Amino acid sequence: MALVGVLLAALAVGLLLYLLLVAISRPDNFPPGPPPMPIWGNYVQMLLINYKYPYKVLDLMTRFYKSKVIGFYFGDSPAIAACDYQSVKEALNNPHLQGRVVNIGLKHRMFGKELGIFFTEGPRWLEQKRFSLRNMRDFGFGRRSEKLEAEIAAELRDLVELIRGGREDQAVVRPSSGASSVLLPEVLTPVFINGLLPVYAGSRLPRSADETARQMGRAALQFQKSSDTTGGFLTLHPWLAWLAPRLSGYLDHTEGSDKMRRFLEPYIEEHKKTYSDDYMRDFIDSYLREIGEREKTGEPTTFTVEQLSLILLDFFFPAASALSATLTWALIYVVHHPEVRKRVQEELDAVVGRGRLPTLDDRPNLPYTEATIREVMRIRTLTPISIPHKAMEDTTLQGYSVPKGTVVITCLYSMHMDGDLWGDPKTFRPERFLDGNGKLSKKDFTLPFGAGKRLCAGETFARQNLFLTFSTLMQNFSIKSDGVPLPDSNIPGIIETAPAFWAQFESR
Repeated sequence: MALVGVLLAALAVGLLLYLLLVAISRPDNFPPGPPPMPIWGNYVQMLLINYKYPYKVLDLMTRFYKSKVIGFYFGDSPAIAACDYQSVKEALNNPHLQGRVVNIGLKHRMFGKELGIFFTEGPRWLEQKRFSLRNMRDFGFGRRSEKLEAEIAAELRDLVELIRGGREDQAVVRPSSGASSVLLPEVLTPVFINGLLPVYAGSRLPRSADETARQMGRAALQFQKSSDTTGGFLTLHPWLAWLAPRLSGYLDHTEGSDKMRRFLEPYIEEHKKTYSDDYMRDFIDSYLREIGEREKTGEPTTFTVEQLSLILLDFFFPAASALSATLTWALIYVVHHPEVRKRVQEELDAVVGRGRLPTLDDRPNLPYTEATIREVMRIRTLTPISIPHKAMEDTTLQGYSVPKGTVVITCLYSMHMDGDLWGDPKTFRPERFLDGNGKLSKKDFTLPFGAGKRLCAGETFARQNLFLTFSTLMQNFSIKSDGVPLPDSNIPGIIETAPAFWAQFESR
């Protein structure tokens, strides 16, 4: 028995010494932060404090440690969180902080290779991103295009007609006397998907496929909400994909991604059958042409049909989910701030009137409407920590050392709710984006789409579509709240969304 006691005491001392060693073994000149624990570092600690919103723990740490840059451990890897405008901008523009953290779910999504744009790094990522943006612009993505804007306008006219009861779709609209009950965000998903498909495939889905579009929106959310905000457990313990595939989020992650890929790949196959060098109909044609040109050289190439499939998927899933989620938050906020709704509608009536839909030509003349959208994206940061970055080389951030391999998080939530920057960050106030003359201020310190080389490739497309859809709905409808409080977010994943709910739309 005495020997057992000695062994247990030795084990306890050894464990204490190990914990002490782990706690103090921080890189030189590392940002202030909590001491790590074995195996998980600080990850489990963060989840225990706030499982739903671990990024709020980072925000809490900035006050506790009196630093806007926090150092902690993600498993046995050092991690840094940038939590104010200066540190976030520096991190996003640092060429050595452009790497990605890839877990087993993302590897499945990419067929075990480095494919797509969102979750890859290095020269291949840069080559594919540049080609994609350059060629998608030819079909209206990220630039003005009469053809694409006409397609979007037709989609918005169909949406107005649907809400007014001009066509029937009981799944998302239930007309009643003087108003319609409308299911948000589901009713919006086809609008944004059909705003992107003409770039990919030359045309929108038929109205008979609206439910298919909504299914793709649900698949996009399934993919993005498959785990906690950071996706950390699958990153730290890939074996959970086999031991607890559903509980770990692995199955939701892969199922959501696979559903969207199966929707997109038939477009590629159809284009391969009807392809002609004489006429480029859309982005898929442009990419197939590039594949053919590269194959003629006989040299190794990163341009493949698999790569095309992942590029389509990377642009598709935000359009299928993030835009409708953002617009839903916008509608919620204007409903609960009637003074904002009134001013938006008065501006629209004065500039656009009621006889036509708003266009992008009206956008410069609708500063308060644009400011309202910007304020929504600030106060409800859709991606609170964006997509984590990784240090590709030893570097620095705000004077602190960042060793190679460090996970770098840009806590956009903290930046957008920073009292030192905004004064009254919890107040919904679109006027903060206007200058003294009522024009849009040239200084916009929000970064909902990131910055630097990792800037969201769809920012211009997203802002244009949000403006057109929001202004169209505000022009044509007043939305009733019936005293319902602002919905809270669901358990978040990569993005935070309001729960689906029925709203009352009354024609103006």
